[in-house]
Amino acid sequence: MIVAGLLAAALLSAAPPPDSTELVVRVLDVGQGDAILIENGGSRVLIDGGPERSRLGFLLDSLQLNNSTFDVVILTHPHADHLIGLRELFQTRRHINVRFFFENKDPYATANLRYLRDSINSRVAKAGLIYRDTDDPCANGRPVCTITMKGGAKLHIMRPFRPSPNPNNRSVAVKLVGPDSASFTMWLAGDAEQEAIGWFLGAAGYATTPGMRVNVLKADHHGSCNGVTNAYINALKPDAIVTSVGAVNGYKHMHTQAKTLFRNHHIPWYRTDQNGTIIIRTPGTPGGGYSVTAHGATNRSGPSDRRSTQAECNPIP
Repeated sequence: MIVAGLLAAALLSAAPPPDSTELVVRVLDVGQGDAILIENGGSRVLIDGGPERSRLGFLLDSLQLNNSTFDVVILTHPHADHLIGLRELFQTRRHINVRFFFENKDPYATANLRYLRDSINSRVAKAGLIYRDTDDPCANGRPVCTITMKGGAKLHIMRPFRPSPNPNNRSVAVKLVGPDSASFTMWLAGDAEQEAIGWFLGAAGYATTPGMRVNVLKADHHGSCNGVTNAYINALKPDAIVTSVGAVNGYKHMHTQAKTLFRNHHIPWYRTDQNGTIIIRTPGTPGGGYSVTAHGATNRSGPSDRRSTQAECNPIP
């Protein structure tokens, strides 16, 4: 069931192909940034776009996504390493249709965000796009908006932490549930840090609705130690962690403390700088399970990895 009737009409307007239950998640190798492509039964979702228009453009070309439709695009928060690539979706020469765009619409003075919002509002004016504020994701006052893709996968888009002036803590959390919920689930929360994580676990009630137990976690904040806590991992209980991170970055990601925590919980990790684009597939059929395809071994380190000196990371709570 889809909460928003208009969204239901948009995503279920065409009959799905015979293999529609397969769900494919690509954690795209975009360097120091996030871009996650989700496809199921002909529905297509993009969460963030990475730090470079040229890189996302190359991926759009290589995946043959020009002249296509993105049913849902989500900008988790307005930092450059998540938003700049999204501008490429709106290039006229690509002939890409975007049906729904979600972001928190907070005031944030950067040229790239202004250009992106201008493109979005131009499409809205032409009645070609629905623009949603993640603080009210289904425009009905409910904190969680559930979207059903054509193949039966579900996205739970959750209202972000409101009081924080830190854009990272305003990241929207998304829970992806495969067509067979027993086979695959995934949690993605942008760059949410410990303050927002505590809110997810407590006052927000997300541990109960939609529930936080998942198979795969997309590491918050590129594997930063400020994007994880022991309580978070205990609530999520992931089998695996995927991290979108640049091989050479000035933030010391992945942080040694985060990797130690993952190791202590016996959870393997994949990372785009060492494993390339990470592809997760589930057939969506009962008992079908899921697979992760990546280059190289798990639990690798990168050249920028260091121990963080942030107070909240010594030790991680």
